[in-house]
Amino acid sequence: MRPTKTTFRLLCVLCLGVPTLAACGGGAADESDTDDTAATTGGEAEAEGPAMSELAWADVPPEQRGQWMAEVVVPAMQPLFQEHDAERFADFGCATCHGDTARDVHFEMPNGIAPLNPADVGAMFQSEQPMAQLMVQQVWPRMTELLGEQPYDMETQEGFSCFSCHGTADGN
Repeated sequence: MRPTKTTFRLLCVLCLGVPTLAACGGGAADESDTDDTAATTGGEAEAEGPAMSELAWADVPPEQRGQWMAEVVVPAMQPLFQEHDAERFADFGCATCHGDTARDVHFEMPNGIAPLNPADVGAMFQSEQPMAQLMVQQVWPRMTELLGEQPYDMETQEGFSCFSCHGTADGN
């Protein structure tokens, strides 16, 4: 099985630090790309272990987490955001959630997306605002599932919450 161009670019970035990846941010393929990825990778790629989609986030080695995100999270989340607002999220990719400086901060979260006031979060669950509905009805539950986390529990104050991705704003 030959690796796809996207997989090859991702591996170049993750393994070699070569910035040839256009997948994070939704860029177009480089004009110099050819369909000859086997030649540049040294031949057929051999499968080593389970496919990314079969791994739980906690089981993904740190050096493969970017690939897991690209192969599991982006395909699951991109349609949700693009169905909500195709124009705004036309270039959905890594920077959508991780911010424009994602590489500089090693994709740590939160980074670059709108901070939330903790006092306002409860109201978001009752909000009729389309973005709030998207986040609480689709994005938060799906991301919780993808990461294999437990949803936030008000009693224990543990689990995956809005603040797993968003920073906090003091509301002043």
